[in-house]
Amino acid sequence: MRASMTADQAVSDGEDPAAGRLRFPLGLMLNLILLVAPQLGLHGHLGSLWLNSVIAAGGLLLVCKLASFPRRRDEMRHAPSCGAGELLHLGTSASDRRKYAYVPLQDNAEIGLLWLFQRYLLLRGLVLGWRVDMHFLLYAFVALCLSVAWDQVPYSGFGMGTRFMETIAWTHLIWTLAFMTTVLPNPRPGCYARSFPPVPADWREFVAIGFSAKRGSGCNDLVVSGHGVVYAAVPLALSTFYPLPAWRGDAAAVAWLAVLKLCLQETVDKTHYSVDMLLAVVLTALVWHWRSPAYPASAVLPARSRGSPKDPLPWGLVALVVGVLVVVFVGVAGT
Repeated sequence: MRASMTADQAVSDGEDPAAGRLRFPLGLMLNLILLVAPQLGLHGHLGSLWLNSVIAAGGLLLVCKLASFPRRRDEMRHAPSCGAGELLHLGTSASDRRKYAYVPLQDNAEIGLLWLFQRYLLLRGLVLGWRVDMHFLLYAFVALCLSVAWDQVPYSGFGMGTRFMETIAWTHLIWTLAFMTTVLPNPRPGCYARSFPPVPADWREFVAIGFSAKRGSGCNDLVVSGHGVVYAAVPLALSTFYPLPAWRGDAAAVAWLAVLKLCLQETVDKTHYSVDMLLAVVLTALVWHWRSPAYPASAVLPARSRGSPKDPLPWGLVALVVGVLVVVFVGVAGT
């Protein structure tokens, strides 16, 4: 563990063990995902024929690339731990006795931000005009993992996914315990009435609510912000496994700006208190470094010489990727 922590610290200090083996095209792609794609309003075209065709073509390209990918053994070594991290992550607002009351806490950051936005309209436009959201941050992380197939980073995609999922899983566990032990009033008026069915009368209805269709997002799952955890995990992954300098298109810096924008926006929109967002970022950073042994920055794959034979094709992995792509494509087409 000492060696892995030292490697992560070395990356943060600019002594990247993968120096010289990071590719520029990935940085360009990540910046396009974070800066340009959100402004195109692509989510408004989900289900359209042209976007479904692009998604299907991208899936086909990925499958073809996986078929010729030479480092299959390196990936399969980390696939079980990545899957375990996802299962750990898969895994609570009916018990609030003041569901329909509106007694929000005082949020000094919100008061200050509203004053700034009213006084400086350009600042408001910059913060609220950038339409990046959690989806685009996740797209950037997926692009980082899939870039392994194009030899953009000298790491394992499943390895990076393992640390990412373990960080979110452990942080979400703390998040769940936090909002279950102390219920805070939601800052947005009428949140519970819009998002949840009436208060259950007995334990049977209480259990049934967990299997019913919910009409909106959570209301009392505040400290810490679950969305904030995912926000912060992406730039942490980029700064650890793709630490490019600014002149080469530092995507991690852009991702941190996206996190700041989203934290400010959620505070102003009354989705969360500012303390929810602050603690989410700090807690996620601490857990990320704690989970360094899951896949440290020192786990650089050895350079593969030209002409080396490819590893045997893992048909189970190919079937899994194809199955996931089919499920995702059908789900997107259904929206």
